[in-house]
Amino acid sequence: MVNQRIATGIAGLMLLCAVSLCEARTVTKVVINGTGLALDDSDPYVQEECRKFVPNKKQVARFFSKAYPVEGRIIHHDRYSPCYAKGTVEFSDHSSGEWWLYSGGTAILEWLSGDKVYLLYKQNRWRDPFACMYGMDPDVPCEDQ
Repeated sequence: MVNQRIATGIAGLMLLCAVSLCEARTVTKVVINGTGLALDDSDPYVQEECRKFVPNKKQVARFFSKAYPVEGRIIHHDRYSPCYAKGTVEFSDHSSGEWWLYSGGTAILEWLSGDKVYLLYKQNRWRDPFACMYGMDPDVPCEDQ
Protein backbone atom coordinates (compact mmCIF):
# COMPACT_ATOMS: atom_id res chain seq x y z
CA MET A 1 0.00 0.00 0.00
CA VAL A 2 2.76 2.47 0.97
CA ASN A 3 4.87 1.48 -2.05
CA GLN A 4 1.86 2.01 -4.31
CA ARG A 5 1.34 5.52 -2.88
CA ILE A 6 5.00 6.35 -3.39
CA ALA A 7 4.87 5.05 -6.98
CA THR A 8 1.69 7.06 -7.64
CA GLY A 9 3.31 10.17 -6.15
CA ILE A 10 6.42 9.75 -8.25
CA ALA A 11 4.34 9.23 -11.41
CA GLY A 12 2.34 12.36 -10.60
CA LEU A 13 5.49 14.36 -10.02
CA MET A 14 6.95 13.16 -13.33
CA LEU A 15 3.77 14.17 -15.15
CA LEU A 16 3.82 17.59 -13.47
CA CYS A 17 7.45 18.09 -14.52
CA ALA A 18 6.64 17.08 -18.11
CA VAL A 19 3.68 19.48 -18.22
CA SER A 20 5.72 22.35 -16.77
CA LEU A 21 8.44 21.78 -19.39
CA CYS A 22 5.84 22.02 -22.15
CA GLU A 23 4.73 25.35 -20.76
CA ALA A 24 8.22 26.81 -20.32
CA ARG A 25 8.47 30.52 -20.89
CA THR A 26 10.34 31.77 -23.90
CA VAL A 27 12.32 34.95 -24.33
CA THR A 28 10.36 37.55 -26.28
CA LYS A 29 12.60 40.60 -25.94
CA VAL A 30 16.21 41.31 -25.01
CA VAL A 31 17.66 44.78 -24.48
CA ILE A 32 21.41 45.11 -24.00
CA ASN A 33 22.39 48.24 -22.05
CA GLY A 34 26.11 47.53 -21.84
CA THR A 35 28.77 44.99 -22.83
CA GLY A 36 32.47 44.63 -22.20
CA LEU A 37 32.08 45.88 -18.63
CA ALA A 38 34.46 45.01 -15.78
CA LEU A 39 33.78 44.64 -12.07
CA ASP A 40 37.34 45.76 -11.32
CA ASP A 41 37.84 49.18 -12.86
CA SER A 42 41.24 49.66 -11.18
CA ASP A 43 43.05 46.95 -13.19
CA PRO A 44 43.82 47.99 -16.79
CA TYR A 45 44.43 44.35 -17.85
CA VAL A 46 41.02 43.24 -16.60
CA GLN A 47 39.35 46.22 -18.28
CA GLU A 48 41.09 45.47 -21.58
CA GLU A 49 40.18 41.78 -21.49
CA CYS A 50 36.58 42.43 -20.46
CA ARG A 51 36.05 44.71 -23.46
CA LYS A 52 36.23 41.48 -25.50
CA PHE A 53 33.04 40.16 -23.84
CA VAL A 54 30.38 41.39 -26.24
CA PRO A 55 27.42 38.98 -26.33
CA ASN A 56 24.76 39.81 -28.92
CA LYS A 57 20.97 39.67 -28.51
CA LYS A 58 20.72 36.19 -29.99
CA GLN A 59 23.33 34.85 -27.55
CA VAL A 60 21.66 36.54 -24.57
CA ALA A 61 18.23 35.21 -25.56
CA ARG A 62 19.69 31.71 -25.93
CA PHE A 63 21.31 31.99 -22.51
CA PHE A 64 18.04 32.96 -20.78
CA SER A 65 16.18 30.23 -22.68
CA LYS A 66 18.62 27.50 -21.55
CA ALA A 67 20.00 28.65 -18.16
CA TYR A 68 18.98 27.01 -14.93
CA PRO A 69 18.98 28.26 -11.31
CA VAL A 70 22.07 27.70 -9.15
CA GLU A 71 23.35 28.82 -5.78
CA GLY A 72 24.98 32.25 -5.57
CA ARG A 73 28.39 30.73 -4.80
CA ILE A 74 28.55 29.43 -8.38
CA ILE A 75 28.60 33.03 -9.66
CA HIS A 76 30.76 34.50 -6.92
CA HIS A 77 33.26 31.64 -6.60
CA ASP A 78 33.13 28.57 -8.88
CA ARG A 79 32.67 30.43 -12.17
CA TYR A 80 33.61 33.95 -11.12
CA SER A 81 34.38 36.34 -13.94
CA PRO A 82 34.96 40.08 -13.67
CA CYS A 83 33.49 40.60 -17.17
CA TYR A 84 29.81 41.29 -17.64
CA ALA A 85 27.07 42.71 -19.79
CA LYS A 86 23.78 44.10 -18.55
CA GLY A 87 20.28 44.73 -19.79
CA THR A 88 16.66 43.65 -19.54
CA VAL A 89 14.70 40.62 -20.69
CA GLU A 90 10.99 39.90 -21.21
CA PHE A 91 9.37 36.47 -21.41
CA SER A 92 6.27 35.04 -23.07
CA ASP A 93 4.42 34.92 -19.74
CA HIS A 94 4.83 38.73 -19.48
CA SER A 95 7.42 38.46 -16.71
CA SER A 96 10.53 40.59 -17.06
CA GLY A 97 13.60 41.70 -15.23
CA GLU A 98 17.01 43.26 -15.27
CA TRP A 99 20.06 41.06 -15.80
CA TRP A 100 23.80 41.03 -15.27
CA LEU A 101 25.39 38.37 -17.47
CA TYR A 102 28.95 37.27 -16.73
CA SER A 103 31.35 35.89 -19.33
CA GLY A 104 31.71 32.65 -17.32
CA GLY A 105 28.16 31.62 -18.24
CA THR A 106 26.41 32.89 -15.12
CA ALA A 107 23.89 35.64 -14.55
CA ILE A 108 21.86 37.43 -11.94
CA LEU A 109 18.28 38.05 -13.00
CA GLU A 110 16.34 40.49 -10.85
CA TRP A 111 12.60 40.27 -11.46
CA LEU A 112 10.45 43.41 -11.30
CA SER A 113 9.24 42.17 -7.91
CA GLY A 114 12.79 42.53 -6.58
CA ASP A 115 13.39 38.78 -6.27
CA LYS A 116 16.70 37.56 -7.65
CA VAL A 117 17.72 34.30 -9.25
CA TYR A 118 21.24 33.12 -10.03
CA LEU A 119 21.58 31.30 -13.35
CA LEU A 120 24.12 29.10 -15.11
CA TYR A 121 24.48 27.84 -18.65
CA LYS A 122 27.93 26.67 -19.80
CA GLN A 123 27.54 26.05 -23.53
CA ASN A 124 27.57 29.63 -24.73
CA ARG A 125 28.89 30.93 -27.99
CA TRP A 126 30.59 34.11 -26.85
CA ARG A 127 34.22 34.85 -26.16
CA ASP A 128 35.08 34.50 -22.50
CA PRO A 129 38.38 36.30 -21.79
CA PHE A 130 38.88 34.38 -18.55
CA ALA A 131 37.76 30.89 -19.63
CA CYS A 132 40.88 29.24 -18.23
CA MET A 133 40.00 30.36 -14.69
CA TYR A 134 37.34 27.68 -14.19
CA GLY A 135 39.53 24.68 -13.40
CA MET A 136 39.91 23.32 -16.93
CA ASP A 137 36.22 22.53 -17.26
CA PRO A 138 35.81 20.41 -20.43
CA ASP A 139 32.81 22.57 -21.42
CA VAL A 140 34.93 25.73 -21.40
CA PRO A 141 37.19 26.32 -24.39
CA CYS A 142 40.62 27.33 -23.18
CA GLU A 143 43.30 28.45 -25.57
CA ASP A 144 46.02 27.23 -23.18
CA GLN A 145 44.67 23.69 -22.70
